[in-house]
Amino acid sequence: MAKRDYYEVLGVPKTATEDEIRQSYRRLARQYHPDVAKENPKVAEEKFKEISEAYEVLADTDKRRKYDQMGFAGVETDFGPGGFNWQNFSHMGDLEDLLGGASPLFQQLFGGFGMPFTVGGRPGGAYRGNDVEMTVRLPLTAAVQGARPTVEVPHTGPCPDCKGTGARDGTALETCPECHGEGQVRRVQNRGYTQMITIGECPRCHGLGQRILERCPTCSGNGRVTSVERIELTVPPGVDDGSVLRVPGHGSAGVRGGRAGDLFVQVVFEPSTEFRREGTELYSETTVPLSTALLGGEVEVGTLDGRASLRIPSGTQPETQFRMRGKGFPRFRGGSRGDQIVTVHVEIPRSLSGREKELVREALGKAGPSASKREPFFRRRPS
Repeated sequence: MAKRDYYEVLGVPKTATEDEIRQSYRRLARQYHPDVAKENPKVAEEKFKEISEAYEVLADTDKRRKYDQMGFAGVETDFGPGGFNWQNFSHMGDLEDLLGGASPLFQQLFGGFGMPFTVGGRPGGAYRGNDVEMTVRLPLTAAVQGARPTVEVPHTGPCPDCKGTGARDGTALETCPECHGEGQVRRVQNRGYTQMITIGECPRCHGLGQRILERCPTCSGNGRVTSVERIELTVPPGVDDGSVLRVPGHGSAGVRGGRAGDLFVQVVFEPSTEFRREGTELYSETTVPLSTALLGGEVEVGTLDGRASLRIPSGTQPETQFRMRGKGFPRFRGGSRGDQIVTVHVEIPRSLSGREKELVREALGKAGPSASKREPFFRRRPS
């Protein structure tokens, strides 16, 4: 996808001051942070990255000048070959202040982008846990009344014996002798007159800065165990078929104290042979006897709230539709209910007795079989 103009991303004019750019960034960052955004988390994450990249350029006087002169080509080298990278984000202080420093939100934000949460510039080895997805099937009535189903979720959480450290309960962690607790190792290579310095994760402690001397027998030093968690969901009235509910913090546990992932539950309603849903309206069918269609009366029809009476006026034609107010589905997040549309089929008898045929003829005003023997109403005048 082509990049959008940075000024357009932040919603500011090209003449915007530094304060205006900062204020717009803070407003948008709060709006699209994945933990609070109303949009799909993945969409919100991409928007948050886009906003932060625009701010990285426009908040820096030199980068902004290059961008104004040469566009994206003027700032590509500032981000390196991989494009925008959170490790190059120079306004980390602004973001920490915005999100409350090393809060769970802040940890999730950076853990969710595939990099460990850092403390004091050293990798802490804490990674956000994976999200868990599942489906729950409910009867169609739950779309009207709501529901509180209980689901069983395979849950990976901190080991209760070692409290997630991976070390046998009561034993201490040793400072890594390879990196001396820094979690990183620095390597220097001399190539002629050139000296190359590389800094990477410590291979012995994997960025923790500490080593486990005695592994916990319960989790084998992993710090996490798998169990089944029972979670009661709240399905609100009016929810659409296929909607996804997000339950924060009930996904897989984070690694080495990282924030847990989220649980995403897709709501699927069981198909019904009696009802059909279209938005907030409910469609159903019923069959009435011919006598009821001719003379009128009342019949009972099924609704999502139980049986209800429907008045059939005399002379009702086959396939006539009647509207039952307030018997449909509620609107999501409150509001009045839609209507139920009932299609009426008329049952035609397959056979009639002689007396019944006479009654039908009388009702319809038609003569019987003996009509040809009767004297005509108009007589021909004799010549």
